[in-house]
Amino acid sequence: MIEVARTMEARGRVFACLVLSLSSVVLPWRAGIAIAGDVLREDGWMSAQTDMARPPDEQAVIAREFRGAVDEGSNAALIRFIARHPEHALADEAWRRLQRRPAPDARPLANDPDAAVYAAFDAARRAGTAEAYRDFARAYANHPLAAEAKRQIRAPR
Repeated sequence: MIEVARTMEARGRVFACLVLSLSSVVLPWRAGIAIAGDVLREDGWMSAQTDMARPPDEQAVIAREFRGAVDEGSNAALIRFIARHPEHALADEAWRRLQRRPAPDARPLANDPDAAVYAAFDAARRAGTAEAYRDFARAYANHPLAAEAKRQIRAPR
């Protein structure tokens, strides 16, 4: 009987410790007291109190991307820019810079899964014929540069 009483007493102490531990975490959280910058909302979800950062200026981001393509100094980097931003005014500048580059790149873009596509587009661009652009558009029909190749067929630069 004494052993049972000791076991029950030990279990009671463990249970009391567990309840006290949980109450120090759960009660402030349920009461809406800030925990690590978060507050409990009325619907029971935690939310951050900090303001969201303003989104970046899209034009500035595109301009930086263009500058990076120019600084990289390869046909493929300019072609990649055109593929990503075909309607942007800087795409025209990328085309002008490409026209001054008659030779192919010495090596493809490192670690770019589309490096072969850029090289094929560059080959069509250097050939400058409607047939070369048609061949590219057929071979890479699902790539954004296929639309650019079709534009070049209609209005060569």
